[in-house]
Amino acid sequence: MAVVESSFRALPDTDRRLLDAADRTDIGLWVLEKRGPTLNLSEAALNLHGLPSAAPRIALKSFCAAIHSDDRDAVETALGNGLRSGTPFSLRYRTGGGDTPSEWVELTSAGHPDESAGAACHGSCRRITDRVRTEGDLRRRIAQHKGVEELGTFALRQDDLQEVMDRAVAIAADIFDVPLTKILQFEGAADALTLKAGVGWAEGLVGKARVGVEMESQAGYTLASDHPIIVDDLRTETRFDGPPLLHEHGVRSGMSVIIAGVGTRPFGVFGIHATDVRVFDELDVETLTALANIVANSARQAEARAQNRLLMSEMAHRAGNLLQLVSAIANQTFGAMADPKSAQEAFRERLAALSRANDLITRSGWSPTRLRDIVDQTLQTFSSRVEVSGRDILLPPELCFDMGLVLHELATNSAKYGALAGETGTVELRWSLGQPKDGKRAFMLEWRDGHPSDSSQGTGRGFGSRLKRALIEQKWGGAITVETGRGYTFRCEIPVPA
Repeated sequence: MAVVESSFRALPDTDRRLLDAADRTDIGLWVLEKRGPTLNLSEAALNLHGLPSAAPRIALKSFCAAIHSDDRDAVETALGNGLRSGTPFSLRYRTGGGDTPSEWVELTSAGHPDESAGAACHGSCRRITDRVRTEGDLRRRIAQHKGVEELGTFALRQDDLQEVMDRAVAIAADIFDVPLTKILQFEGAADALTLKAGVGWAEGLVGKARVGVEMESQAGYTLASDHPIIVDDLRTETRFDGPPLLHEHGVRSGMSVIIAGVGTRPFGVFGIHATDVRVFDELDVETLTALANIVANSARQAEARAQNRLLMSEMAHRAGNLLQLVSAIANQTFGAMADPKSAQEAFRERLAALSRANDLITRSGWSPTRLRDIVDQTLQTFSSRVEVSGRDILLPPELCFDMGLVLHELATNSAKYGALAGETGTVELRWSLGQPKDGKRAFMLEWRDGHPSDSSQGTGRGFGSRLKRALIEQKWGGAITVETGRGYTFRCEIPVPA
């Protein structure tokens, strides 16, 4: 194609038709002239760089100003070399920048054209944004796949859960190319998560920082939503505010997924965060979920090993204690009830309650146990008639065991004399854990029965009342209050280790 002095618009008819065809395929043509130096651009080339079509001839410096600032030097250097040597070359760069959407362009130089026309080099340019994104996505997917494989292999050989978590957050930072990653563990009191492992956080935060589980935090929202959460821009996020931990580190975008735990109680949350606006998709979520699942499996294995060790050491001790407890229940039951048949039935029910509590806690390895599991197990006969509310807390196994006996006595009493004796009555059961103080937390439980209860329960003369006081006040150093004015309300407060 001949090079002319003025512009592409002055080409002969044959060349004009070829130029029009190139424009219709979005292929731009350009000529770099030594005068100026100046670039002569076709219509498609002008449009591709966001330049006005009224000025097809443009100074090289002005042309480079339309290039993304990160790529501008490379383009200017390549065109400068072409101006001096005319050697063919090819390069990729982005247009625009700042608030202007960027496009990827591939510019190719064919070298020297007709020297008599005063041109240094000429060539073509075309938009390759989709290709670059596809290539980038492919590289990203390959890196993510390798990262998941690396963590899985490492976790199989590693018994130390902390080592697995540390490797997981490091791999996540690498494959997602983000400055901040974290694993938050759900605390036993169910009121916060602890930063157990992380990359990029301020010195001293890992292992100590706590994040609330309220809906205002991203982690809390993730737990409550029970599905992965993608944040496009924290500054414009409307579902939650985000905890101070994220704002203090300049977080803009990110993802978080739940790390499954034993049963229905989650282990925690795995999150990644960027300080610029990013776009994360479902494949990114799947990769982060895969990493979280590996951590979850390692956590289960670590817990199982710890439970086995603890269970072996507790078995002999528990056997003697259980025999003593059974003997005490038998003596109190048969000695306090004149009717042998009623005494036998009461003893069988109490023994069954003791067995259920012992079985549940033994299966958990005699380790911190979900109070909700004890409640569900003990009150399964009345599950539709007991309104339960309280955080998904963990309590010491011995305390959970004793609370199973206390709840059995409360339910039995209500089934005989209270709301559960009828067909439609309900009771309310709620609990909470107070804030740590002097190394202890106050565990508080309330059983509210709207129907009057038997007089022995209210005065503390029955075996059920004596058993509750022996367990709560004498064994655990707690306190019991009972109200019988309008119905029956039982409250207890027990100090437990923080």
